[in-house]
This record gives sequence, C-alpha cells and structure tokens, in this order.
Amino acid sequence: MVSDDLFADPPEDTQEEILQAAFEVLQEQGYSGLSIQRIANKVGLQKASIYHHYSDKDDLLLSFVDHILDRMESDLIRTADVSPKTQLESILDSLLLDERASTSAVEISPPSDDLLRVFIQIRAQATHNSDYQDRIAAIDERHEEHLAAIIQRGIDAGEFRNVDPNQVATALNTFILGSFSQRATRTQVSLEPVHKSIYSYLENSVYV
Repeated sequence: MVSDDLFADPPEDTQEEILQAAFEVLQEQGYSGLSIQRIANKVGLQKASIYHHYSDKDDLLLSFVDHILDRMESDLIRTADVSPKTQLESILDSLLLDERASTSAVEISPPSDDLLRVFIQIRAQATHNSDYQDRIAAIDERHEEHLAAIIQRGIDAGEFRNVDPNQVATALNTFILGSFSQRATRTQVSLEPVHKSIYSYLENSVYV
C-alpha cells in the first residue's frame, strides 16, 4: 500500500487532476455518493471534459487503482544495506502500528485512515465486477511478490528458516489486509493484538 502522499505533488495533467478530485469525493461522499457531476464540480470542469477521459465512474476508479499500482512500482522499499528481518519488521510496524519507519535503506510512511477507507470501498467492488477483481488481484500480487522477495533474501542470508516464501507472503498479506479493513471500518481500534500475533507467527515459524 502506498503512503498517504498519493497526491502530494501538483497534478501533472488533467487526468491526474480528475483522479485527485475523485479521491477527495470518495473521502467525503463514499462510493455510493461518487458521481461524475461531483467530480466535475470538485475539479472545476464540465462533465463532458470528464467523459472525454473516462466512460463512467467505474472506468475512472479503475484508472485510480492503476495510479496506485504505478505508485507502488516507484515506492518499492529499497533493500540495500538493511537486513531482511529489519526490512520486514519495518514494513509491518508501519502498516500495523501506523508508525513511520525510516532507516538508511527503509523509508515507509503508513497509509492514512482516509486512504484506507477509499481503498476498502474500491476493493469491495471486486465482489461483483471482474475488472475490479483483476486490478485488486494485481495489487495483492505486487505486495506478495515484494514480501516473498524479502523472505527469500532472509532465507539466503540465514536469518529465516527454509520456508516457502510465497506461502509466508500470502499469510502476511492476509494479516495486513485484515488490519486495513479494521482501521477503515472501526473507530479507536487497536491493532496491537494483530501485530503481536504476526510477530509470534514469525518467531515460531519463520525466524531462525
């Protein structure tokens, strides 16, 4: 998951302006309240200008998911000069404890509750729309590939047991997605028990 600075920089073009406006409307109105008219009002364009780029709101949201995927590509955590265990725990602490992780080789800003609420709303559309299913699957695969690569480095370095990296990555991603859902749908929720459970799993099944 990318950090909260998804639109920290000024939009590069009209399409990115529209995506940013859609993100803001989703935060304010939710998926059911998202409309091309509200997006047009937010960005200061005519509806026809929105339709010039996107056929409907779902086409726009799928492009928003693609934008997240592009950011994930550029935000993959650097791995030089940091142990696999340190890298993995920095990711988990950031995503589960909402703590910014920063070392010489790891720079992670946790996603905000607003971003998670938007992400969960978009993810829910995958229950009945195959296009959303494909995009969400791509995000999950990207996360799991990244986690599996860290696990494999840990095995090669002798820090981790000879486990199946893909299975461990899938388990960790499932924990992470569950925590995202709780943060997005509940108030004052503590993820400390989830965090402890993951560390217990790692200590008992993964770490040497």
